[in-house]
Amino acid sequence: MIEVCLLGHGGMMPLPDRPLSAAAIRIGGEVVLFDCGEGTQVAWRASKFSFFDLGTILISHVHADHIVGLPGVLFQIALTGRKDPVRIIGPDDLLPTVEALMKVVGGLPFDLTLETLADGQRVPLVGDATVTAYLLRHRRPCLGYVVDLPRAPEFLPDRAREIQVPLEHWSDLQRGQPAGGFSPSDVTGPPRQGLRLSLVTDTAYFSELASHLRDSDLIICESTYVLDEDEQRAEERGHLTMRQATGIAAEANARRLWLTHFSPKVSEPESYAREAETFYPPTIIGRPGLSVELNFP
Repeated sequence: MIEVCLLGHGGMMPLPDRPLSAAAIRIGGEVVLFDCGEGTQVAWRASKFSFFDLGTILISHVHADHIVGLPGVLFQIALTGRKDPVRIIGPDDLLPTVEALMKVVGGLPFDLTLETLADGQRVPLVGDATVTAYLLRHRRPCLGYVVDLPRAPEFLPDRAREIQVPLEHWSDLQRGQPAGGFSPSDVTGPPRQGLRLSLVTDTAYFSELASHLRDSDLIICESTYVLDEDEQRAEERGHLTMRQATGIAAEANARRLWLTHFSPKVSEPESYAREAETFYPPTIIGRPGLSVELNFP
């Protein structure tokens, strides 16, 4: 299972009723934070996630509305007494920005590691889950992330008995490990579809984007602008309109789409809910606290 909670849905600057776009993601017992703009720790407190469990922070890019909340979040983690390392992942220019922000943080009771990813690079995330980074089209290096949680093939006990696999080897074979001269493929069914969560802010439209997000169970995607008339402005500033974002999700065959990162000029994003659904029916206008549990089919 992957549990997702949208902490905010604003872009550029926080507003009284619109915290900056960020999402908390729980996989197993560990929490991953996607983006960390100003005030993220305040929005976090309205969720049911624990700062103690926060082990990885994915940063899309180093514009202020996506990263300057780091000091506050790191302070909150420290106050829980966490000793395990915390990892921050981001684009090429991540390191100098984090180093500058750390000057107001001081010492931490846990190790902080920084990791930059290249376009198309995949790394372990939590347990069996991986995260793949894709370079987006923005005014500075910006990464979208695709989180994949694989699902093990079904274990076939009748087959194990048939070929006389000793019972003490069953658990190893179920975990995909050879045991007792037997291979996991001897006692498991065909491959099964896992879970995919895609995270996309900030970017202008480009034709390859949908292919990176193919068959996502959920896409959290920026929709800085909601009107078609703003398409040129979106292109110039490295953002998407609502029609573009929903079109990408439809092309990617996404099962769900949450729109986020609305411009302060969009006074009431929720008023566009019906229009968004006409573009792509499984679309929801993001709001703080919007949550879902993604389960294996």
